[in-house]
Amino acid sequence: MPLLARHEGTWRGVYRHVAPDLSPIDTHDFRIVVELPDEPGCAYRQTSHYWWPDGRTEDRVFEARFDAGRCRLAWDNGRIAGELWELDDVSLYLSFRFAAPDPMRVCEMIQLSRSGRHRARTWHWFRDDRLCRLTLVDERREA
Repeated sequence: MPLLARHEGTWRGVYRHVAPDLSPIDTHDFRIVVELPDEPGCAYRQTSHYWWPDGRTEDRVFEARFDAGRCRLAWDNGRIAGELWELDDVSLYLSFRFAAPDPMRVCEMIQLSRSGRHRARTWHWFRDDRLCRLTLVDERREA
């Protein structure tokens, strides 16, 4: 997955969550470290740090294995289950489901600039097969 390898590094930006009518739901800053470790069962690790204007913070680590037969990353960690694959030389596609208590399906498109310095991500969230949220992410590479 040559495109995925170009995403390795540290990214900083803003998550903007909006309702389908584009009214704001939430906005928060983040810093994400993307690593491609050479470890059994772990081909991808994302360490995410989130900060909200009201002072709340959250840290999460997401790990995925490489499914060589399908040439995809695969997650199934009890919180999310899904897959990521490359569409072309600048586009990744991620499809996953959140587990209970509020099961939702999310489709994410990740666009890497040709320079590799910027990414744009768009999430479509579905509950009961109806669009319930959009997430717009603008980020830049720090390292």
